[in-house]
Amino acid sequence: MRRLALLACLLGTFGLTGCDVDGGGLDRARQNFGVTNPKPSAFHVCGSHNCRKRVAVSLSPAEWSSARAPLRSRPRTPGAERRALAETLRRLEVVVGRKTGYDSDRAGSTLQMGVKAQDCVDEMVNTAVYLKMLDDAGDLRFHRPGQRVTIGFMTREFWTHTVASIYQKDTGQEFIVETWVVDFGETPYIMDRKAWAANEPLRRDF
Repeated sequence: MRRLALLACLLGTFGLTGCDVDGGGLDRARQNFGVTNPKPSAFHVCGSHNCRKRVAVSLSPAEWSSARAPLRSRPRTPGAERRALAETLRRLEVVVGRKTGYDSDRAGSTLQMGVKAQDCVDEMVNTAVYLKMLDDAGDLRFHRPGQRVTIGFMTREFWTHTVASIYQKDTGQEFIVETWVVDFGETPYIMDRKAWAANEPLRRDF
């Protein structure tokens, strides 16, 4: 059914409002791309388009602690936690990018010539890895890892586009985690899924 729904999106009209489909939970997404059982001391990240390359990474206790610091401050509201999560994800991208050489990645990249790059699939899987590690560490109080969300034909100026998401535990509200549209080292967007799918301007729902 998911494949049929995605096909319907791809064959749809060129309207301003797109359609989005669920691609299963983020655990499934990681398994599909061979990135399983991540631990801060030993995990893999994807790169070079559609997770064509999986690079082994290890964080020292100090690196892991520094990345988690915004969440470990115990934000008191869901919005504050999303802000802290965005900063934590930014810090993780910086330390991991420098270790793997993907610090050359730029916003909206697919196959940058002459440099290492990460497309939206790579970014989605890597976000799923980070969310899994943070959730396992007990750092997410107000949210839980969500699913893979794929947007349809010619929406947000993409043919298709995929992201990871999170759910707010008390309300069930879903937020996409958009890391692909920002340059390396910049704060990702965390935005209400419905607003994102409706082509509203990108924003950070903190």
